[in-house]
Amino acid sequence: MVLGAGRGPLVTVCLESADVLNCKINMFAIEKNPCAIITLNSLNETKWDNRVTVVCSDMRDFYPGIKADIIVSELLGSFGDNELSPECLDGALHLFKGQFLTFY
Repeated sequence: MVLGAGRGPLVTVCLESADVLNCKINMFAIEKNPCAIITLNSLNETKWDNRVTVVCSDMRDFYPGIKADIIVSELLGSFGDNELSPECLDGALHLFKGQFLTFY
């Protein structure tokens, strides 16, 4: 699950990594910016072979009914810092299965 997927670079890397490892994954790309959603949907059709569930939602309000084994995110605040990251990721802990580890 990629939280704050933006225009998709982390999604691409996750899919490529899964391919290299020959690992089947269920990928969610969660993004609340509707302009970025347009790009994500386009990439899903043209580059990702519709392997990604693109969701337009605030990660804190998203309840998919399943929990993620791995969450990937690269949230930055409006000044290029990570001030927004703890607030959003703490609110998205309900998406994660088991224990978690955060790197900044």
